[in-house]
Amino acid sequence: MDERKNNRNTKVRSIKDSIDRKNRELKDKEIEDTEDSQFNQSSNSEKKDRPSVSQDSNNEDYHKEELKKEAQENHKQKESNRHTGSKKESQFQAFKTKATELFSNTHKKREKRNSNTTHQKQKEDKYAHMTLQEKREQQRIDRYKRQKRIQYIILTSLILLILLFLIYMFTPLSRISHINISGNKNLSNQQVENALDVKPGSRMYTYSKRKGINNLEQNPLVKNVEIKKHLPNTLNVHVTENNVVGIVKDKNKYTPIIEGNKELKDYKGDIAGSGPILDGFKGSDKSNMVKALSNMSSEVRDMIAEISYAPEANKQSRILLYMKDGMQVVADYKTVADKLKYYPQMSQSLNKDDSGNLQTQGYIDLSVGASFIPYNESSSNNSKSNQDLQQKTQEEIDAKNELQNALNKINEQSDSSN
Repeated sequence: MDERKNNRNTKVRSIKDSIDRKNRELKDKEIEDTEDSQFNQSSNSEKKDRPSVSQDSNNEDYHKEELKKEAQENHKQKESNRHTGSKKESQFQAFKTKATELFSNTHKKREKRNSNTTHQKQKEDKYAHMTLQEKREQQRIDRYKRQKRIQYIILTSLILLILLFLIYMFTPLSRISHINISGNKNLSNQQVENALDVKPGSRMYTYSKRKGINNLEQNPLVKNVEIKKHLPNTLNVHVTENNVVGIVKDKNKYTPIIEGNKELKDYKGDIAGSGPILDGFKGSDKSNMVKALSNMSSEVRDMIAEISYAPEANKQSRILLYMKDGMQVVADYKTVADKLKYYPQMSQSLNKDDSGNLQTQGYIDLSVGASFIPYNESSSNNSKSNQDLQQKTQEEIDAKNELQNALNKINEQSDSSN
């Protein structure tokens, strides 16, 4: 500490000495300039008083010219000295400014160090009046007190943590009182809670998440389960279900089919927002139809109300789709998944009245390409899928051509995407 303080004092003294030295140099320079000026004036006066050697007019003119030149030279010398002095003075002012800034920065740093070492100085002052033996003894006592204080803080913190833990464990605060369920469509919240097996006295720290997940995954509709504990007393459960792609109609019994062509024959719950009803499918035809439904998006699949198996002599994979918007579609279950994804555009292309009914009644044929076929008004409803193209009125022909153009555009999009 003393050595650093001496170094700072030495540095400040050196700066002050340099400033004094510059002041002395400027004063000496001014004295020299004054003496030179007085010497020049005295020499000029002597030359004026000196008697002329010759009375000739030419000599007098010559002396006048010489005196005039000397006066001009003296004036130039004075101007040069004045300019040099002002330049040195400006340099001195700049040096003085830098020295002041340096001194100010040094003073600020010293104050900062002094503020940082105040505590240390106080401790030194505390031991200043003591002998070496007393100082060591006092330091030992202070160190012991500091260790005791730290131990007291740690022990108090541990006791508080233990108390909080015990309060949480043995009070209703740790009992599971909230269960947040998300992701379930066909499973009800009550079914999920029953599978979780959360009893009235179940506590957060004793409840087994693994057991709850295993219980839920035993349900064939459940694909994946995630359970998270959120303190103090909440369970967050997210359920991912297998998609129900269809419902098989067998007499008066309806059996849901999930992705992977798995039938839930023993399922007794309700199926909300499920796939279409499959009627008349058996064996490989049913498997192929379920595969086609699995390849459809859920949005398109939800637009189908019922699918009937309607084979013909040369079309064993022919099906009839009854859409929820009232339209009927003839298709092939081998290609229906690729073609039906354009059904929203097809439906929007059809002319409808204010009540939403088709202006020209007919059906969409997707078995080969995509075309709209109006119904024959004289035919019965039982043979709608086998009606010929109506060509009796110009109005119906224009409607058919307009809709067919829209369907042709959809065909081009389908071909380009494939």
